[in-house]
Amino acid sequence: MGMAASQARFLGLTARKTNVEYEGQQVNQQRTVLSNESAGLFNQMLELQVPTPPSATDYYNTRYVFDSMGEDYSITKFDTTAGSTTGSYNIVIEYSEVERKAYSSVPITQGTPMSFNDKTPSKIYLDGKEYEITPADVTGIDKGNIEIINAAIIANDATRRPEDDTYYKYTINKGETDERTYYISSYDINNANLPSDPSEMYTGGLTQYFAQDATVKKKANATASFDATSDGRFESVKITSVSNEDLNQKLAGKSFDLDLTQVDDTEGYEAAMKDYEYQKMVYERAIQDINARTEIIQQQDRTLELRLKQLDTEQEALKTEMDAVKEVIQKNVESTFKTFA
Repeated sequence: MGMAASQARFLGLTARKTNVEYEGQQVNQQRTVLSNESAGLFNQMLELQVPTPPSATDYYNTRYVFDSMGEDYSITKFDTTAGSTTGSYNIVIEYSEVERKAYSSVPITQGTPMSFNDKTPSKIYLDGKEYEITPADVTGIDKGNIEIINAAIIANDATRRPEDDTYYKYTINKGETDERTYYISSYDINNANLPSDPSEMYTGGLTQYFAQDATVKKKANATASFDATSDGRFESVKITSVSNEDLNQKLAGKSFDLDLTQVDDTEGYEAAMKDYEYQKMVYERAIQDINARTEIIQQQDRTLELRLKQLDTEQEALKTEMDAVKEVIQKNVESTFKTFA
């Protein structure tokens, strides 16, 4: 290689090395920008307010309560815009009432031993125990259960006419506080695949329904007047009228002594819990967004890091080649200008 060619090659390598160094600086600059973005996301995460679930012990109200024939009532709201300690108030009374709240349809398991008398069930054998099956009394206390069961039947099969159905029942007592009555629909009995021999195993087709009583809290608007002590605390109430007819017959025109008590603010706690669930959802969504953006930044940084390693390798190769060209140039200079040793 001649001196001119060597010089040209060296200049080309120098230019390429300069370009590689410049590109490396650009990559480092981009990584610095990504690092700043990552730090910003981290700071943003630190600034997020972690939601704290409400404590039930923080939610309670002080209420006036009174008793009528063994039943407890509480006054949850006063209309304080009118009246005085001896005047008339609009109030809200909270009370408990037993309702039949739930029903469920449960297929009687295929193979359950049962005994029938002219398609009328008389006994059922469950878990090795025998239970008597009797017609349900729809005129007595079971009427509400039957109405609930009829609603379930209509929901399950719109073609059925519940007024044509009669029901049979059996009761399972699992303990002093766990006694449940189950009802069997005659519609299912008449269409069931019943054994011809009562001693044979029942093979399927019956459905039993379960109705459950539950105590629920209810509220009713009322008007009342109060007597107060000298320090302004109400000590007795006289109910004038109640919007609920049954409650009106029990309370209207009667006076009751009042007591102050602290009761759980269920509505306030539930509202706070709903707000907590919402804030928790917002917080988790923000964390997910930050993590997703951070992952993108990390992927971009890994790509730049790989490019930087490639440039470093190229830089080393250029340096090696430039050293070799320098040696060639040095030899050319010595052979050209050093005529005498």
